[in-house]
Amino acid sequence: MMDAKERTTGSQQIKSLAHFKSLPLFADLNDEDVVRFADASQIKSYKKGQILYLEGEQAKFFYIICSGWVRLFHTTDEGEEVNLAVLTKENVTGENAMFERGRYTSSAQVVEDAQILSIPLSLLREYLRVNNHLAFNMLTSMVQYQRQHELQLEQYLLYSAPQRIGCFLLGLCPTLEQKDGAVLNLPYDKTLIASILGMKGATFSRALNILREETGIHITGTRVTIDSMERLLTFVNGCYTHPRLYEG
Repeated sequence: MMDAKERTTGSQQIKSLAHFKSLPLFADLNDEDVVRFADASQIKSYKKGQILYLEGEQAKFFYIICSGWVRLFHTTDEGEEVNLAVLTKENVTGENAMFERGRYTSSAQVVEDAQILSIPLSLLREYLRVNNHLAFNMLTSMVQYQRQHELQLEQYLLYSAPQRIGCFLLGLCPTLEQKDGAVLNLPYDKTLIASILGMKGATFSRALNILREETGIHITGTRVTIDSMERLLTFVNGCYTHPRLYEG
């Protein structure tokens, strides 16, 4: 466990100019502009299960995830939660509230312990009016997010359930060039993975068993061992094209 000094040092690094300039949202901005965002930001640690914001709330902040995982979900009139996406490091959320009368369009919950930056939405709105670089970065992010969901829909239509799980596991690999395989840890619980992949729990379990038989992967708790990356890639028919498809 980190002591207070280590936590303070980590927070300082996250709020540093170098860290902000490494984030896609602030790419190509000059130092003076980036410093304004860094100075206005606050870093906070969140525990699994905490709510970041709720759908329909008046938005005062947008958020940048520095570590951990956050799920976005919508609550139907019947009270059922529909998972929309799961976000992780460097993903931005809550920013689209300024296009929706200043209210959040979904709810956000931490699903694995996370460190998250909060930045006033008013500052983002101010800069988008005058800074073309920031506007372009934000538009790029929104287009990429839309493209990810199009790819996910394509998988729902064309891939079998075991193939979808295979794609998800490949997306967790740092590289697809590991011929000797890889060892991974599932980033969040299997129930949420199943939901994000568009499956019920029973379907997910059956599909996982098929994937084990076809590719020889081993799963113990949250630990996944892939003996042959080539075998897993072959199983998904070489159609795997987006290495971070399920990171929001």
